[in-house]
Amino acid sequence: MIKMVEFWQNKIPLSAVIFEIVTTLFLLMVTIFLWRKYVERKKRPVFILGMNFTFLTAGLTVDMIGRCIGYFTYPNTDYLLVSYTDFTTLLNYAILAIANCFVIIFIDEVFLHKGTNFTLPFGILNGLVIGLIIPALRLWTTDTRFGLLRDKIGEVVVFAVVSLATYGMLAFFAIREGVLNDEKLPKVGFHLIGTFGVCLVLMFLSFAGDTFIIQIVPSFSQGYSPFFYIGFSLSMIGIGLCYLGYLMPTWFKNLIT
Repeated sequence: MIKMVEFWQNKIPLSAVIFEIVTTLFLLMVTIFLWRKYVERKKRPVFILGMNFTFLTAGLTVDMIGRCIGYFTYPNTDYLLVSYTDFTTLLNYAILAIANCFVIIFIDEVFLHKGTNFTLPFGILNGLVIGLIIPALRLWTTDTRFGLLRDKIGEVVVFAVVSLATYGMLAFFAIREGVLNDEKLPKVGFHLIGTFGVCLVLMFLSFAGDTFIIQIVPSFSQGYSPFFYIGFSLSMIGIGLCYLGYLMPTWFKNLIT
């Protein structure tokens, strides 16, 4: 029988639940604002960016739902025996792999213009990520115990590498364009889009840091190290800056000029 102290350790922190809810609501708000702009402008890059934001928000929403279920069903459901967060986090990664595809399309649409010669290989890589995650999701339906996410670290690493490359390229091309551009508004805009890429790279590295630190620090053995909160903070900062950088609301233009 699991001791009461272990029950306490296995309980998802309320701070993590609240923080993820706030992050999800922020991403949802920014995504809605972006789609409103698309209705006004009907530009293809805005549509592509909107799809990326939509899948980022959808993935985080799934992850947040799992966190909430895990928190509010405790202690009636033992976290070690039924780990909803393992399932929803892996599902979140599969959805984020789709979001990666739209980042690649956005890079090609705005910076490269190479078509499928550039986008197709990355689409295949993200399809591979999804293909690796689906069997893990099916495995959870037969074994719901805590630890699936750790056991599938190989799939998580593949997802992380592809995502880091994706947002790293966005950061590189956008910042380079900002450096080469002499006009003030485009220069600021491209730098902010590049910063979005940097923030998402740091977000994935933060989540990797969280995964690593829980292996070596006993007090974080069930997760939720400071890197967890840093990662979600970076996602909010990055998406907010990308919205400002590409769509340039009137009040923001006035602030710059």
